[in-house]
This record gives sequence, structure tokens and C-alpha cells, in this order.
Amino acid sequence: MGRIPDEAAPCGVFCGACPSYGKSCLGCGSKDHKQRRKSKWGCKIRNCCFQEKNLNFCIECDEFPCPLLEKKLKNSYPGEARFKYRHEIYDNLKGIKEKGVENWIKDQKKRFKCPKCDGRVVWYKYACNECGYEYSP
Repeated sequence: MGRIPDEAAPCGVFCGACPSYGKSCLGCGSKDHKQRRKSKWGCKIRNCCFQEKNLNFCIECDEFPCPLLEKKLKNSYPGEARFKYRHEIYDNLKGIKEKGVENWIKDQKKRFKCPKCDGRVVWYKYACNECGYEYSP
């Protein structure tokens, strides 16, 4: 397993749009245990990919897509707009595979950039952290 960027989660979620990113969490790709957010260390998907299978992303797994990924993300909260980011993981993983993770992250940063103030749009509310503008990328 190589080192993946902090903003990338093995499941295909873009951590850079998480409200906790850069505050209490350094992203799923980070191995820094000094961050305040501790929940990622117990994430079954992250642990399966990184520890058990020594992979960077779920899409590299022979069992992809697996029931765990389906249950925890892809099929969770169907139809709820605030969880749209979970429902996009297969497209995200495909983008990572086709473009490479660095290019995918560049695209995601553009996607989650506020069109009003250039701040960072975060999921759940799909609003800018800086100016509060509501925007669904």
C-alpha cells in the first residue's frame, strides 16, 4: 500500500468536503494519531482496506463492491440530499482509478469551491464554510 493523500478516503469519499476536515480530523488518508477526531480509527471500511488487505482504495479489492461498502455508504439514507456524497462513492472510485488520485482531488477541490467567495463547500448542508452560501456541487 502506498501513501494516499489525506483528503482521500479508501471508500471514495472526498474528505476535503467534510465539515471536520482540517479542524478535528486530518482526513482518512492521514496516519497522524494526534488529531482530535478518533472515529476513523474504528472505521470498518478503512481498516479492511488499509490494515486487512493492504490496499489504498476499495476499488482495488477483488471483492469490490462488497456488502460492507453497500450498507455503510452506497445504500445508506436513500434519497436524502445531505448524504449525496455517500451515494457518489462508486463514481468517485472510478474517477480515482481513471484519473489518478491527485487529479481526482484537484477536481473535487474545484467542485467543492464556493462560487461566491471561493471558500470550501462542505457536505451535509452543502453550504460554504466561509460565507454560508448554500450550493449543491
